[in-house]
Amino acid sequence: MKRNRIRVVLPRMALCLLLTSGATPVAWAAEAEPPGAALVIGAATYTALPGQPACARSANLVSATLRNLGFEVTERLDASTGAIDAGIGEFSGRVAAGRRTAFLYVCGYGAGFNDRLFLLPVTARIARPSDMLTQGILVKSLMNALAKDGIAGAAVFDMVPMPGATAPMALETLTTVPLPEGVGTIAASEKPLSDGPTPLAAALAAALAGPVVRTDGAMNRVLDAMTAAGVPVAVRMPVSPGYLAGAPRPRPAAPTFAAGPPAGGAEPPVSATAPAKAAPTAMFPDEDRMTELDRRELQIALARLSYYKGPIDGVFGVATRAAIERFQTGLGAAPTGRLTGEQASRLVAGNR
Repeated sequence: MKRNRIRVVLPRMALCLLLTSGATPVAWAAEAEPPGAALVIGAATYTALPGQPACARSANLVSATLRNLGFEVTERLDASTGAIDAGIGEFSGRVAAGRRTAFLYVCGYGAGFNDRLFLLPVTARIARPSDMLTQGILVKSLMNALAKDGIAGAAVFDMVPMPGATAPMALETLTTVPLPEGVGTIAASEKPLSDGPTPLAAALAAALAGPVVRTDGAMNRVLDAMTAAGVPVAVRMPVSPGYLAGAPRPRPAAPTFAAGPPAGGAEPPVSATAPAKAAPTAMFPDEDRMTELDRRELQIALARLSYYKGPIDGVFGVATRAAIERFQTGLGAAPTGRLTGEQASRLVAGNR
């Protein structure tokens, strides 16, 4: 996750007071956003089954993509059951500790037994179906690691049918596992794999390119790519989509000023009991004085309110202008396609 630059904006009136009165502003600090947590599992070099080198390449690609977004990745490649269990515990601990975003990616052989889906570690030797219970990893137990309300994330499964399996993998059962409203699920049944990354891993890498990634937008892009590739998938979209990267930060309120005389020992010109002047409403300048960062933030706000579906590039082209007009119409303002500072402030605050 790329770190957003945290920009503290003071209304011009407050800034002038700060510079001319000598008063000391009450300090405030923006807490750093904790990195997202991710668990990536790739099972490629099997002991008793044909190898799946694509799963190693896919896991490496997804891990690198998530690290570029700022995620703290727990990676398990060609791991035994015990090593995978330890990875699940590490990931679960990070999610439980308050991470705001979480991501799970799994690639390997899968097999169904008693209407449940199991991931086969590379050490698995399945002589009869019931061996799944002792040597497989229940996929639902992986998903349970995401069961923390308030997070945004996804659980993604690249499953290869086990050779000779008689029971279907029933990927659609994964979409019924209870998860927080901000978490979506994608499960794919892959055909025989080549040495390169799987279609699902390649689609994920493209959808998670950043710098702004919403769960619903990324999942829709993956679904479109998988449909075009002819790979069957089971999908459950998040009920309450959130951001995996580039979430807009609320702008800080205007600072208050600590009581005390200004520099030089003179008495403050305004009594401590006098009512403070109201801060200006607009935290944004009018459009002709906006920076690229301002414009990107406004595009994110337009997208969050479903007015805009284009790129977050800081360029107010035709699509952005049309989105602004729709927003202005909702305000009851003239649809000029150009934002005033007040309208921009209301847009970022989510006031329609």
